[in-house]
Amino acid sequence: MDFLAPLIFDFLDFQNWKVKMTLYLKALGIHVYLATIKESYFVNGKYLEANVKTIHALKLTLNNDYLSRVSNIDSNFVV
Repeated sequence: MDFLAPLIFDFLDFQNWKVKMTLYLKALGIHVYLATIKESYFVNGKYLEANVKTIHALKLTLNNDYLSRVSNIDSNFVV
């Protein structure tokens, strides 16, 4: 596995993917990880770069079918 590439999303093994993706996002930077769990990162323009990095990392993990379902989403935080 390439350390610089996120793990491909696996619906059948979601729990393991979630643990590994959490570690991957933390490796990208604590603000990138926090952008997935703190609403304040979503509404604060200061963290726009962290939000964009998180969206990019998450979408990279999806196959074409899943990606087409979420391609219009521009936030990693669900309000």
